[in-house]
Amino acid sequence: MGNSKSKWRKIIGGILLIYLLAGWIFYANQERLLFKPVVIPTEAALKINQPHQEISIPINTEDTLHLTRFTTLSPAKGAVLYFHGNRQNVEWYARFAKIFTESGYEVFMMDYPGYGKSRGEITESKMYEWSQVVYSIARKSYTPSQLIIYGKSLGSGVAAQLAAKRDCRYLIAETPYYDLPSVLSHYAPIYPFNLLMHFQFPTHTYLQQVTAPVLLLHGTADGVVAYENSIRLSNAFKKGDQLITIEKGSHNDLYNFPITISAIKKVL
Repeated sequence: MGNSKSKWRKIIGGILLIYLLAGWIFYANQERLLFKPVVIPTEAALKINQPHQEISIPINTEDTLHLTRFTTLSPAKGAVLYFHGNRQNVEWYARFAKIFTESGYEVFMMDYPGYGKSRGEITESKMYEWSQVVYSIARKSYTPSQLIIYGKSLGSGVAAQLAAKRDCRYLIAETPYYDLPSVLSHYAPIYPFNLLMHFQFPTHTYLQQVTAPVLLLHGTADGVVAYENSIRLSNAFKKGDQLITIEKGSHNDLYNFPITISAIKKVL
């Protein structure tokens, strides 16, 4: 009997040790696990096959915001402030600018700190601050009624925060999350990610403060940010807000579905 108790103590102790070790590894390496930037040398030309301008904005001695402005062939009727996902850089997301520029909207797309040609250490507060800089630049050319704020995946939290603080015509969030800890809790509910994570991005809180109409786009087969995130967000909708459900849509293929393109063009 005594040997049996000792055996179970060792098993439970081993499981607890693995649990704590895995949690510590995540806590210590969360930036590396969450953010997957691809850096571009400052002097290199962007590999983008669309009309665009590059804008480099020194924030301080260590931080530089790199902004790409996708232009239209004819006078623009507005602008989309596009905040991309957690991987790659603006070169990869440039493909998504086309639907907007072809509809007469310029696109302002920034790279987060450490992405592309942007420099600096990434923090949640800094991403919010930089989005305000992008908004201020866009406001030099456009009124709030001409501005659409768009966030994809990681960028949906940044976009929601900006739309909560600044006026715009519309907020569009593609594959948004309730908050960042919720994304990970879906796959590993045994961990208190709300306590472990430096990055929270409480989209649900900001969404309740947005006065502009809101459009959420989410696929039912999303294997990164579960569709239930948008369901939870839609519970706080005001009149006029919409959730477009893309059946069998996953995380990065929503533009392949006519329902997505139709929903976006209705806003434009």
